[in-house]
Amino acid sequence: MTNIQRAAAYIELGILEENYNTIRSKLSTEVGLLCVVKADAYGHGAIEVSRRLELLGAIYLGVATIDEAIELRTNKIKIPILVMSGIMPWDDVSILLQQDLTPVIYDLTTLAKICTMAKSFQTPLRIHLKFDTGMGRLGFMTDDVSEVVDLVECAENIKVDGLMSHFSSSEIRDDYGIGQVNAFSKVTEKFAKRGFQAKFIHMANSGAITNYPEAHFTMVRAGISLYGSHSTLELKKQLPTRPVLRFTSRIALIREFPAGHALSYGRTYVTSRKTKVAYIPVGYTDGYPRSLSNKGSVLINNNRCKIIGRICMDWFLVDITGLNEVNIEDEVILLGESKTDAVTAYEVGEISDTIPYEILCKISKRVTRVYI
Repeated sequence: MTNIQRAAAYIELGILEENYNTIRSKLSTEVGLLCVVKADAYGHGAIEVSRRLELLGAIYLGVATIDEAIELRTNKIKIPILVMSGIMPWDDVSILLQQDLTPVIYDLTTLAKICTMAKSFQTPLRIHLKFDTGMGRLGFMTDDVSEVVDLVECAENIKVDGLMSHFSSSEIRDDYGIGQVNAFSKVTEKFAKRGFQAKFIHMANSGAITNYPEAHFTMVRAGISLYGSHSTLELKKQLPTRPVLRFTSRIALIREFPAGHALSYGRTYVTSRKTKVAYIPVGYTDGYPRSLSNKGSVLINNNRCKIIGRICMDWFLVDITGLNEVNIEDEVILLGESKTDAVTAYEVGEISDTIPYEILCKISKRVTRVYI
């Protein structure tokens, strides 16, 4: 039996649907929407999220690994799945065919390997080819186009279903990003001249949906924005999606301390006055950042309350001095909205010197997911 009182992440699938439609409204009818559900749908639960997205008409799902894709297939998700981290040197390529998965290919060694293997395939393997236009991570160099085309042109049972690239900084529009779009456009033109018309041409992620409309091509990839978070506050204004996840706990214990009393590990917080403390049974094992120690805050009965002392593996402490109507078992909002305030993944990321992606993805399996 799960304990949703101790720690729960409430996932509002109705808000997910609202966000999907908000993003969809920014696209022309000819442009498809790939929904990124890697990292367990950014901590929201890939299976339930994918089921709803399939019903909404998403044309593709994006995962990082083959294992993530197999989990979706095992749970009867039938729409196309793009394995965005591609084929690792140790992967069994036959699984891609068995599970009807589409890998991203981004290096000449792997491409040559699967083109040789494809002679023995019973059915064609659909692939997307990724080009590095300035990210400096994964992708063929743009000068590799001729060699890439030569390889796939001669291969049996390989179908180039997509061409793709990735922005390095889609949260801002600048000359570098425009240069990336232009470089990718030239890649697609070279493929077209060689007789390859990929069905899915995609580059735009959440930030680029609004910042680079010329990069929509035939499909965009929505990730963090789908879950109602954004890498900048400006993007939130441009693409007003709402947080899907609400992370809560409850007060397990209340104690009072005199002035001059040290609290939690390392004695990093010493009370300066008589202090009333609420104990919350959540810690960094649950994915709640230790970096919020003495910095972060939570919402209790519409009041913003400061975290005091170091966050522990299973507990953290909150100053509730001066709040009269606070009791054991009262709800504590770690991420989410109250009637008067909100704690966002963006805010927590700023305090923790990280990004909202990491805050959401790190909410651990020990936190019960509840779908509403």
